[in-house]
Order: sequence, then structure tokens, then C-alpha cells
Amino acid sequence: MRTEKGNSLLEFPDSFVAIDIETTGLDSSIDQIIEVGAVKVQNNEVIDTFSSLINPGREIDPFITSLSGITNDDLSSAPDPTSVLKDYFEFIGDSILIGHNVHFDINFLYDSFEKHFSVPLKNDFVDTLRLSRRFFKDAPAHKLSILADYLNIEVKEAHRALADCYTTIQLYYKLKEASDKMPSSEAALLDSLSFDESNPFYGKRLAVKGVPQLYSFSFMKEVSRKCNAKMSDVFYNSCDFVVFSHYTYKAFMQGSNSAKFEKAKKLVDSGSLTILSEEEWCKMLNLPYISKPNTKSNLSAKDIVTEKTDFDETHPLFGKTCVFTGTLEKMARKDAMQIVVDLGGLVGNSVTKKTNYLILGNNDYCSSIKGGKSSKQKKAESLKLAGNDIEIISENVFYDMISE
Repeated sequence: MRTEKGNSLLEFPDSFVAIDIETTGLDSSIDQIIEVGAVKVQNNEVIDTFSSLINPGREIDPFITSLSGITNDDLSSAPDPTSVLKDYFEFIGDSILIGHNVHFDINFLYDSFEKHFSVPLKNDFVDTLRLSRRFFKDAPAHKLSILADYLNIEVKEAHRALADCYTTIQLYYKLKEASDKMPSSEAALLDSLSFDESNPFYGKRLAVKGVPQLYSFSFMKEVSRKCNAKMSDVFYNSCDFVVFSHYTYKAFMQGSNSAKFEKAKKLVDSGSLTILSEEEWCKMLNLPYISKPNTKSNLSAKDIVTEKTDFDETHPLFGKTCVFTGTLEKMARKDAMQIVVDLGGLVGNSVTKKTNYLILGNNDYCSSIKGGKSSKQKKAESLKLAGNDIEIISENVFYDMISE
């Protein structure tokens, strides 16, 4: 468990480090990093970059070469992981990190830093993938390359670390621009609001965790300003109140053992922090609820259904079709499929062009590295090389995703 992993932020800081890595696969317990890239931004200006290949100590699969353009010859003369990762760790420092599907990069780097230096990666981060699902719902898909085309962002070189960092930065500023926009109904309500010093948030520090469902984040930020409250990043120990989104609050109240809640629970128990639901925040300010339509997926597996109606639409599995293959070590396949559906995803029995994730049991994933690939995996690789939005992940990576 990555107990010291940083917080996922909803703020748009002016200074940050954009990161991206290329790997031999998607499981940090088995696969290796073969390239790292980073771009340091201070006050919205690029001030430094970092880029290096890494010799993984073994040959890489031809599929990875086809995807990234990185060859075994390129890697044969590259430096070893320890020296590169030490410099990379020092380069990013304690900066806020941004990236597309950055949970993947951070989990990989967290495990690698612990392995080589016994030091965790504690940096807070902004995930442009989750934000793009919130602000660019009409995009045909939310892969970095597809969003770049959708938003007319210039892409220098796909699937290379430093180039992807620059693409992510351009996407980040598109998201920042979109976040400042507010629905007309909320803007009208905001104009009618005024608060005096008796409001419960006057002079307090407030943060929002998760993507709000009742009001937009920009509305909540402006209301906080009118309340003379400081809207901060999600640093639990520097806040008086944290408003959890509907989905996050539900998980918190159900006693989720997620590491991200441990700090919050301790501060609540000490009396220094108050956790609010969106509804409670509205009631404290006498704000009407503006309900947003629930989204319920049309499921493809007839025997797996959900009773849930509220979904976190920014979750990486929301609206995605998952196919499982092989025997799972930690749970029955039916239970894993149920989790996907409960998160607003879909499940299938075979790999098609509509499949977004092929999830391999850990033993099957290890076998695939040694060359023993199933027909499902071969088809998935073929679809990915053809440009389809599909990823091949291990059981371990699946567990990381459902715990986000």
C-alpha cells in the first residue's frame, strides 16, 4: 500500500512539474521504466526540462517498440535505473506534479523510488485525465492523443516521455480555461448571493476533494470568496473544512480503509478538521440544490447489473468496457466484474474494438512477459497498434485503479 502517496488536487497551480514515463508494461511490480521526462513550470513559464532513457536490464517486447519507437539498441547504451531515477527525484523535488492518467506514473515512480532509495514519492498531483472527463465530456475519448486532436493541440511525438509532457501542459491550460467557465444558472445565482461575517466559513480555510456534483467547482470557489473563506488545495492539515464530493463522501462514511482518508480521519478525531458533504455545505449557506442528471451505463454483460445510480464520472473505469482473462488471485472474476459495473463501467466477454481494458490475471501477465500470450492479448495488442483506445493491464494495476 502506498501510504504516503500525495493528494489528488482540483486546483490549477501556476507552478508545477509535468511528468511522463514510458515502461515495459503497466505493472510496477513486474515491469520496468525505460524512459522518463519532466518539464518544470514556474509562474506559467517553462524553466527547465529533464529527459532520459533507462536500461531495463533486459530486452523489451516488440510491441513496446512498435508503440513507442524505443528500440533495444536505444536502451543498450542507456544509463541504469538508479542513476537516472536519483536525478529525476531531485529534479521534481516537492513540486506539484501534473500528468495524464498520472496515477499510473506516480504509482510506478513511488514503487521505484522505494525500491532504489527507500524513499516514497509524496508529491501532490493534478490528473488531466480525470479533469478532462469532467470538463470535456463531448470529446470522442479521453486518451491524450485524441484530446490533443479534439482541442487542436500540437503533438510533437506520441508515446515519448518529454513530448507527452509538453502535450499534457497544453491540455492543462485548456482545462484551466474551461474550469473558469460557469453555467449561466449558477452565474445568476451567484450574483444574488451575499454573506456577512456571521456565515460559518468566514475567515476559514476550505478545500474540495473529488469532482462536485451539485455545483461546479468554479461556483464553489466564487461562493467561498464571497464568504471571505480561503479556498486552498487539498492539504488536510491546513484546512478547517473539506467538502467531499458525493462519491468521495459516501466512501468516507462507509469506512473505506483507503490510505487517502487516514490523515483526514485523524484530524477529524482531533477536532481540527470538519468533513462536509456537498449537501451539508449547501445547507450551511442556505443554497438550493441544483441536481445534475445521473448517468447509468448500458451494460453489455447480461448477468452483471448494478443497483447504483450515482457514479463518479471522472473515475478511470466510468463508461469503460473491461474484459477479464485468466484466473484472478485476489477475488472471483464475477466480483471483479461487479466492481467495474458499480463504478459505472461495462464488462464484456471477448475483446472487440469497444474494449478499453483487457485485465490479465497476475499469472497470465507474468507468462505474457515470457512470450506466452493468449489470443485475447494478441488481439488487444493489434487493436492498440491500430490506434484503438485499449490498454492491457495486470490484476495488480486493476486493484490500483479501483482504489483511486
